[in-house]
Amino acid sequence: MEPQKNPQVAVVQIPPPRFKGGDLSDNALAFWLMLPAALLLGGLFLYPLVTVFWSSFHVQKLLEPGLGEPFNGIKNFVEMVGDFRFRGALWNTLYLGVLTVAGSFLVGIPIALIANQPGRFRALARVALLLPWAMPPVFSALMFAWMFNGDYGVFNAWLTSLGLEAKRWLVTPSLAVFAFCVVTIWKTSSFVGLLTLSGLQGVPKDILEAAEVDGASKWQSFWRVLLPLLAPALSVALIFRTLSALQVFDIPYALTSGGPDRALETLGILIYRTIFESYDFGASSALCVTLFALGLAITFFYVRFVRGD
Repeated sequence: MEPQKNPQVAVVQIPPPRFKGGDLSDNALAFWLMLPAALLLGGLFLYPLVTVFWSSFHVQKLLEPGLGEPFNGIKNFVEMVGDFRFRGALWNTLYLGVLTVAGSFLVGIPIALIANQPGRFRALARVALLLPWAMPPVFSALMFAWMFNGDYGVFNAWLTSLGLEAKRWLVTPSLAVFAFCVVTIWKTSSFVGLLTLSGLQGVPKDILEAAEVDGASKWQSFWRVLLPLLAPALSVALIFRTLSALQVFDIPYALTSGGPDRALETLGILIYRTIFESYDFGASSALCVTLFALGLAITFFYVRFVRGD
């Protein structure tokens, strides 16, 4: 009996889909696929940006509707520079940004180093990195506002238990600045720590072992070997932390509404008050353009510094 032969299986080739007018090239197909996202991005970003730029050169006062919206050139910017509130808010934004950005790196990097090492504190360090990052900024500010309360706050309870005088944390300007720095550093150091930890995960262990064999101390290994390898991750963290420090609004507003004595009135809070208290859209748009230009200049400087141009 002859063995039965396997039947032939016919292979049907399905032609590629065709569009009206013929096949699309790769570039044309990429264009049509990216067009919806580009239109959405333009509607969400470019249109408001252009509108703000347009408003910054016009008069837009809702409390004076009879004025219309005439073009006034750079008058909004001239009045902004001459306003003492703008100068104070700009100074607050810059020096509070320097304090909080530096503090977030001084706290975040050591926690990331602990979280990267095996040991009993590794899990605790990783929780310390994830918990502040996951909590909303306003909730964090309100939580610390209760802790810094002068009447029933936790910090004053600790001070009085030690025989020290209770402080009016959120009423005294210098103490309010200290409280703001504590809240912001606690909140943002986790972001720096997470980026640093991701960079540490990519550092080859044999490089550190080679440095140890060559007689380098732990400090020398960190400063001369590990830190240069972490430069890309730290650069990204520095850029994003600086931009968020320039735009800060939620924490100081939830903490003290910008007070006391405008000690925590940043550019973000001044923009908010110019819009919703003075209803001056032209002046607030000039403030927004100034803040945007400041962030763009700092980002440009950082990128050139990192690239070494």
